[in-house]
Amino acid sequence: MSDSTGGGLARHVQRHVARLVVGLGLRHRLMLLAERQARHRTIVAPDAIERWQLDAFNRIWAGATQRFRFYADWKRRHRLPDRIGAMADLTGFPVLRATDIEQNLEGIVEDAGSCRLIFTGGSSGSTRLFPRGNEDYALLYASMYLGRSWAGIKPGDDIVHIWGHEHLFGAGAWRHLRKIKRQAMDWLIGTRRLNAYRLDDESVASYFEAIRARPGAVVIGYVSALRKLLDYVERTGTDGRAARVRAMIFCGETVFPKDLDRVRRLLGTVPLVEYGMQETGVMAYSGPDGSDLTFFWDAFHCHAAADHELVVSTLQPVRFPLINYGTEDRIEPLEGMAALPFRCARVTGRTGDVLQLTLRGHRRVEFHSDLIFDLLDVLPQVRSYFIHQKGETIDIAVELSPGHDLAHARAAFLRELTREFSDLEASRITFSLLQEERQTIAGKRQYLLRE
Repeated sequence: MSDSTGGGLARHVQRHVARLVVGLGLRHRLMLLAERQARHRTIVAPDAIERWQLDAFNRIWAGATQRFRFYADWKRRHRLPDRIGAMADLTGFPVLRATDIEQNLEGIVEDAGSCRLIFTGGSSGSTRLFPRGNEDYALLYASMYLGRSWAGIKPGDDIVHIWGHEHLFGAGAWRHLRKIKRQAMDWLIGTRRLNAYRLDDESVASYFEAIRARPGAVVIGYVSALRKLLDYVERTGTDGRAARVRAMIFCGETVFPKDLDRVRRLLGTVPLVEYGMQETGVMAYSGPDGSDLTFFWDAFHCHAAADHELVVSTLQPVRFPLINYGTEDRIEPLEGMAALPFRCARVTGRTGDVLQLTLRGHRRVEFHSDLIFDLLDVLPQVRSYFIHQKGETIDIAVELSPGHDLAHARAAFLRELTREFSDLEASRITFSLLQEERQTIAGKRQYLLRE
């Protein structure tokens, strides 16, 4: 048997195992997905969608004010009604901000009961924590595959994920055990993860070969990482269509029309856009025929504030619902569209970048900026930060909690960074105190600058 035949057989076995594992191990999630797909097929008229949303919101709002002292006080302070008569009434509610949750987090967590605290914010805002219950994960999974199903992608299909967030594995021996468990689970569900932190030419070339070895796979990744992959195909004249990519899904950053055009031209496949945030999971997807985003109306009610900020309210029973929550992301509206389901041309959310790191021997390596964001996010002494790439030096200006100093913060950061780059030239990473929080032209916090 040839290697190619053997490899094809192995891939066939893995696909069979993935479908079996998904079907048996994720039965509850698949049932929820099927229920929501049926709902989206049968409820299509705007007035019917609003009736469904109104009933769902009033249930969520009543439960939130009964369970959480924070929402009971929020209701009392702002003189909010027990229930609303139309979804438009939500524009009369105050906009809930991440800082409101942060300032009341202790009481919220007490009322939430047994839950996890996840990191949110990252490069789009100061690091903060958000409560999540075990029951939330079925909804997050169903939302993700509801959007993907619009392009015919199903749970258990072959996935290549250009992924970061290694910090989620923790440290020490448990880190290695968690990574092994993640790798085993990925194999069982038909997923291959590639390292989005390394984006030098050699790494990106190896990613393309890994993708080409899995014909028919769906490729998912940060926008910056997928751009680097497309740059490689275009620059080298490689036959991108030979990889037989089934679809390419852009996540996490602002997507531009030229990104989508290059997927069609260079890879001959369907580009999709996924939008979400840590607090909510995936909220919207584009379809195979265009780049406009359609929001999941049975999970979120969405509207745009006067400055085009996206404001969302939870419509599904999650551990901590969001009521008229300001996302800090601006949308580009669509003209002449029905109010429901909510759609927009695109979300001008956070934009990642590719930075350069100096290694020993004056070697340079490119990497995704999320590596630094992720490492800073899990340092408890760091409250906010600004990253400035100046030639071969990266200066990280930080705001620290009282009682902490720059030397200890830098040492903790470098310990984590050398896990990824063991030959790091540490002198090229400097720390300074954050003197002022920079703003972008759009008036949002700026976290990254390259010169």
